[in-house]
Amino acid sequence: MQADSFAEQDSRNRIWFFPNKFWAATKGMPADEVSRLMDEVEKLAEAKDVEALKKFPFVFVGDPYKDETSAA
Repeated sequence: MQADSFAEQDSRNRIWFFPNKFWAATKGMPADEVSRLMDEVEKLAEAKDVEALKKFPFVFVGDPYKDETSAA
């Protein structure tokens, strides 16, 4: 039972990165600023700082394909 619970918790905190949204959000930014932003996102992801990652429109924490309104 504990292993299933851990796997379920892990999938709820999975970090998804959407490149198309990233490029849309950084369109027109100088290359060095884009690079700094990507570095920041990578560091936050490595640290599993999901609250900080949620502020970025191109990062999703959880399961983006799961319907939040359906009962599990």
